[in-house]
Amino acid sequence: MKFSSYIHPCLSEVLRPFHRQIPAVVLLGLLATALEGIGIGLIIPLLDLVMAGQSSAQGWMPGLLVAMGESVPAESRGLVIGLAILALVVLKNIVAYANGLLQAWIYGSCGHRLRDLLSRRLVHMEASYCLTTPPSRLLNIISNESWRASDAVAAFLSVLVAGAATVIFLLFLFFLSPELTVVVLLGLALIQVAHDLMSRHFARLSRVIAEQNRGLAGRMLHHVTAWRLIRLFHREEFEIQRFRDASDTVRRAALTLQARQIAVGPLTEVAHAALFMVVIFTAWRVGVSFGTAAAFIILLYRLQPQVRQIQGALSSMRGWHGSLDEVAWLLATRPAPTRASGTLPAPPLRQGLRFSDVSFRYATEGRENIALDRVSFELAAGSSLAIIGRSGSGKSTIANLVCGVIDPTQGTITVDGTPLAAIDRVSWLDSIAMASQELELFDGSVVENIRYGVPGASREAVEAAARAADADGFIRELPQGYDTAVGDRGINLSAGQRQRIALARALVREPRLLILDEATNAMDILSEASALKVLEARRGKGATIVISHHLSSIRLCDSFIRIHEGRIVAAGPTSAFDARSLEEVLGQVA
Repeated sequence: MKFSSYIHPCLSEVLRPFHRQIPAVVLLGLLATALEGIGIGLIIPLLDLVMAGQSSAQGWMPGLLVAMGESVPAESRGLVIGLAILALVVLKNIVAYANGLLQAWIYGSCGHRLRDLLSRRLVHMEASYCLTTPPSRLLNIISNESWRASDAVAAFLSVLVAGAATVIFLLFLFFLSPELTVVVLLGLALIQVAHDLMSRHFARLSRVIAEQNRGLAGRMLHHVTAWRLIRLFHREEFEIQRFRDASDTVRRAALTLQARQIAVGPLTEVAHAALFMVVIFTAWRVGVSFGTAAAFIILLYRLQPQVRQIQGALSSMRGWHGSLDEVAWLLATRPAPTRASGTLPAPPLRQGLRFSDVSFRYATEGRENIALDRVSFELAAGSSLAIIGRSGSGKSTIANLVCGVIDPTQGTITVDGTPLAAIDRVSWLDSIAMASQELELFDGSVVENIRYGVPGASREAVEAAARAADADGFIRELPQGYDTAVGDRGINLSAGQRQRIALARALVREPRLLILDEATNAMDILSEASALKVLEARRGKGATIVISHHLSSIRLCDSFIRIHEGRIVAAGPTSAFDARSLEEVLGQVA
């Protein structure tokens, strides 16, 4: 049996900042148990001298305790020893209370640190994980498995405290009677071997449960995000049944694990009871005195819950291995690479943006996928470029590359002749802005959403950006105007209103490069006209990239490229096409 087989490696990372406090937990546990052991040991002189009137104590520790009792006047011996026992019990519980507070602080701090680490991993993880990891898995880790990891910390601390208590109790037992202690140690060793055999498969079952929890989280997320689809196609009962089946699968797997974990407790308790009887029989056979035997039995009685607590905590920790595997996976995800050479300030964008033979590949389930394949184009300063193509053709990949969210696996991107990789990322992001259907509003006020990209923007700047996005009119008609809460993902607004606020959020940055990623698709006629006004206003000033299927917005752009399966299949100035020929180009996208 290896103790390390119960302890998941993930715990060491979570507990690392608290390596100085953990010994204090052990020391306080040792002190509390020592005080309890001394208090129980004083029962020997209390029984032998007060009740029996004479001492029959055996061994050096019983003799020491009896000698302490004999030093007290006979007429007050019982009262003094009783008060000493009570004082030790009070002191022991004060120490135990302090230890409990320390454990609660470590548990809460570990949980907070773990959630903070997971949040950082989510925000900074490499884009390939963001593109390929199912959101349901991330949701399950944050909302479900992370709490089990926190519970594993509490279980680990309880093992330390109970382990310290066990050591002290065993020492007191040994000092009382070495012969009986040998019997106890042999019995505990046999019980632990049996416990290890019974709990060995818990880790495998927990990994099955963690995998099934992922599927259940996927069904939950589908109910939340696809409610309109479900109702439009009248699939409510179908989805309810799918969720019920997924939930029942988790229930049955969890019941299997819990049934086996529950069985461990009664079986080990029977084994401990058998050990108890063996100790009593052995004490009678070897002639241990009544007082010593009584103290030994009381200490053994107090020892057994500590041992069972250790075994229960170890069983739980094995049962959480699947959850800890998921947490460890997220903690181990690679952060987005930092560019050591990216120290140059963002160029003023006087020449333009150039893609030279740019490719992007990412791996999914061990297979390489090509999102862009040797793409080359140029966006001149002060001009606008339309990027058209079917869904999944690579349009948004170009936008992500321009923003520096992902890096090309081949080729170079330059801004005014400077490689994008050499430009400070924060400086570059401060000079660009994007409006996209995927950039959701958050649960806050209208003004907070518009200010998100420029936290220090004045109210006047916010309102000017809203007017440019044709949002000022409807915002002022909201119950609290600019201070109206939009709700989670802007649920309190219409689709067009959400898009106009998102456009205002981009415009308030006064970007050198503006990216409109399908930004006009969900707008009504009035707001689309506003987007076109934005294109007109930026003509000859900042550069603009438009990803859209709307012919009207593409016509206003100076040039276009059409992407198909990651490659450019058509390109040129929009002025070279009449309305019919441009419609034919767009028709090939549909």
